[in-house]
Amino acid sequence: MLKRILISLLALELGYLVAVNGALQLQITQDLVNKIRPEKFYVSWERAWSWYPFRVHAEGVFANGQARTQQWEVTATSASGSLSVLPLILKHVYLSNLQAESIDYRQRPRLKADVDYTNRLAYFPEIKGRQIVPVETAELKKKRPWKIHINDLQATGEHRFWVYNLQGTASGPATGNLYTETRRGAFWLDVEQFELDLGPAFLNGNAEAFRGGTVAGSLGFSPLVRAENPGRRMLRFAYLDADLDLAVDSLDFINMLTGNLGNFSITGAGQVQGRLSISDGFVRAGTQLSATADNLGVDMYDINVLGKGVVNIHTPDTEDTPLGLDVQYDQLTATRAEEPAPFLIGETLHLEYRGSNFITPDPSLGLADLWDDEEARQRRADNSLNLFIERATVPDMSALNYHLPPETALQFAGGTTELNADIFFGEELLNGTIKLDSTATQVQIDEQRLKADLDIDMNLAGGNPRTFTADFSGSTLRLFNVYVEGEKEQFEGDYWSTSLEVSTGEGTFAQPIELSAKSLITVSDTRPLVALFKNRSRTPKWLGNMMSVKNLNGEAEMQLTGGKLKVPLAYVDSEKAEVGIKATFFEGEREGVVYARFKKLDTLVKRLDGKRNVDVIKAREKFEAYELP
Repeated sequence: MLKRILISLLALELGYLVAVNGALQLQITQDLVNKIRPEKFYVSWERAWSWYPFRVHAEGVFANGQARTQQWEVTATSASGSLSVLPLILKHVYLSNLQAESIDYRQRPRLKADVDYTNRLAYFPEIKGRQIVPVETAELKKKRPWKIHINDLQATGEHRFWVYNLQGTASGPATGNLYTETRRGAFWLDVEQFELDLGPAFLNGNAEAFRGGTVAGSLGFSPLVRAENPGRRMLRFAYLDADLDLAVDSLDFINMLTGNLGNFSITGAGQVQGRLSISDGFVRAGTQLSATADNLGVDMYDINVLGKGVVNIHTPDTEDTPLGLDVQYDQLTATRAEEPAPFLIGETLHLEYRGSNFITPDPSLGLADLWDDEEARQRRADNSLNLFIERATVPDMSALNYHLPPETALQFAGGTTELNADIFFGEELLNGTIKLDSTATQVQIDEQRLKADLDIDMNLAGGNPRTFTADFSGSTLRLFNVYVEGEKEQFEGDYWSTSLEVSTGEGTFAQPIELSAKSLITVSDTRPLVALFKNRSRTPKWLGNMMSVKNLNGEAEMQLTGGKLKVPLAYVDSEKAEVGIKATFFEGEREGVVYARFKKLDTLVKRLDGKRNVDVIKAREKFEAYELP
């Protein structure tokens, strides 16, 4: 009995071997398979055989196909796998223990009417036997989808990929599992382990995306429904946990990790090393990734910083938050958009971001939607950005005129300054300090020029970075070693100085700039004030006697709004002398009065309705009575 069973089994095996292997060698078998859905898929092989039921080995494997929005092609030098037959009745395809050697994978989109492919179309891969066609837009018929299960997929050897306009090579093993449904149904992918040596990759034919390196870890997509998450929405379900060591020609990928910063982008080329862990749209615990570049660029609003530096992206070892992104420069230049020369040259600049680790917002939402979204607001609540600058130089002070309203009639004409800054930006808070230490600063006041050393300590006591408003109360300015050059009078004083302390000040520093401030003023003596006074007007001879007056104190009030700079009152005085001003500056013009007193002698210089004159009768009464319009 046993013998008969064995003989029967042997006969069945021999029959299977002859029938199945014979069929696998016949071209008609491939032809029949390809008649099932030729518009959807095509397969072929050079050699194929099967040693036992439902497992097939093949060499020279080729397949391609198309879905509603994509076309694809895959080849392998050899492949083998096992197929479960009975589930096919229920439109389930089970492939297991699938092994492939040296895979070449290609994919390109079917064309959408509202997308411009002009600059990319020529660089999409060729797919044998298929033309590039428009996307399929007809409504799907209600049918049961095919459900495809691939378990224990293993790939080894030398691989190639060409996806859209990106192509490259890789070698090494990868293992994983896949589930997908036709008709834009459910999908998930789990590449449990891969360890690849990457060759160079190119965009648009010859633009190098990265030069090569190594990558090892796991990646995939959490379960999703493709119809509900088309295109970039799938990224929210992607995950990656890998060790990277890559030489890249673009650091643009880092901008995916800075989605919460806005008006902030990183460029450059260099070496990327470390561990990156991402899942479900969040950077996860244990991420420690660095990118080093000799041409590291950071764009913030209209400013571009370029130099030698490193970007570090990190999370705590056991917690997902906060995400940290640190940019550290050792050498740098900073240039404003549309200006050829840098306004800042430095040795040390640090940017430190701490906050939400959420990186892939819904691409269908606009910036306004994301800003108003309650969940997004909660994620941003603890976001912060620190800016630290040490030993940077402004080579030409005239670059700071960008921040001076033209209404002031005051412009920097030259000189250098050392800049140090330490500023904290929160979601709705900013504070910090900016310090300028200037030498031989040249200042143009109308037709007059003065040269001086200038120190500014800008105190940012509060503010809102979203609206570019700041409280600069407590800021100070000190002017010393002044030289005044004019047609009538000159002054040069190594020991002269003046200081200004802002008692209350607030402003909006986005264009157009608006300011409001009250300040305390101290002046060591009146010599440069007299020189300026004489150069600007016809003045009485007694004014020269003011030269010896020392230790003056006073106050100043200033308002800048609506394109006009108003000084309701600014004065310095002592027992012997006094100088005061009430004026409005606008569109290159000025109106107002200037008062000067020495002991019992005084004068009032007026400029009203474009006319200038000098009063010596009741000068104080007229000055006190005058109010800005």
